[in-house]
Amino acid sequence: MSGTPKIYINGKFLCQKATGVQKFALGISLAIQKKHPEIIVIMPKGNYNSYGLSVKKSGWGQGFFWEQIYLPLFLLFHSGYLLVNLCNTAPLFFKRQIVTIHDLAFLKNKEWFSKTFRIWYKFLIPRLCKRSRLIITVSEFIKNEIIDEYKIPKKKIIIVPNGIPEIEFDEQRPFPFRYLLLTGIYNPRKNASFVISQLSEIKKKNFHIVGVGADTSIYGNTEFPPDENLHLLNYVDDNQYFTLMKHADALVFPSVYEGFGIPILEALIIESQVIAPDISVYMESFVDLPIYYKKDDANSFLDSLNQINVKKPSINELSHLKNKYNFGKSAEILLDMIK
Repeated sequence: MSGTPKIYINGKFLCQKATGVQKFALGISLAIQKKHPEIIVIMPKGNYNSYGLSVKKSGWGQGFFWEQIYLPLFLLFHSGYLLVNLCNTAPLFFKRQIVTIHDLAFLKNKEWFSKTFRIWYKFLIPRLCKRSRLIITVSEFIKNEIIDEYKIPKKKIIIVPNGIPEIEFDEQRPFPFRYLLLTGIYNPRKNASFVISQLSEIKKKNFHIVGVGADTSIYGNTEFPPDENLHLLNYVDDNQYFTLMKHADALVFPSVYEGFGIPILEALIIESQVIAPDISVYMESFVDLPIYYKKDDANSFLDSLNQINVKKPSINELSHLKNKYNFGKSAEILLDMIK
């Protein structure tokens, strides 16, 4: 790897449940190590799944203390290494690093996150943007937001696209009824409440709603009234997740603020229909492959359900999508940037 500095990848993501940000980090890390196995992921000690990555375990803990205290101390004794951070956060007092900013959701709506989380991110993110050598993000939309919010030079921000993870699912349908799939149901930013509030009308169209998502302390308390057509499953493993997605009549992804929208990509790749609001980042990433409805318009959303099984992406469109979003290509972009 001539001309490239010695590199460690921040492996804190391996201690966390795999949402979109962690899937990005895992996919990029696997692709990097496939090309350059000498690049190591450093992570805390503990019984964590490394998913086939080559890792170095050092230090204890899995959150703030390990990343902000132990990791920079470790790097102090391993001089010459560049740290690549792929999940929004990074050590504050370490300059020889690259940081990935997936979105600026913590600035958009104070109801989306706990007060402690918002205060920490409002303090941390601008300082990381200023001090890091380069910034990675996943879309032109978020790149422009970072430039506008923090007055970062364009040349300091590089777009490294998302990719397609390994996908396995069961052929047997998980439910005997037709259903719409919602992800991230306990995360207020994902806007599941918009869809669930239309349940009475959805039932008239003979659909149930199946929702998945991990309840976590960084969000407020989110509760939904019980209903025989509403099935909330909390966190599920990857196989269950993709099985639910494959057999759903449609993935409904009502979030009105995203850096990319990984569940949309995942659903399209396995030829499941997607319904989403007509916001610019989805149109940038997926053009006209999803079924779009007017943002926050209940009637438009309900009308979009009538297009299920009518509008289907073609084989050529899906092939283009697979070629466009490829972790191997994304890893090359990142490594070329480092060189």
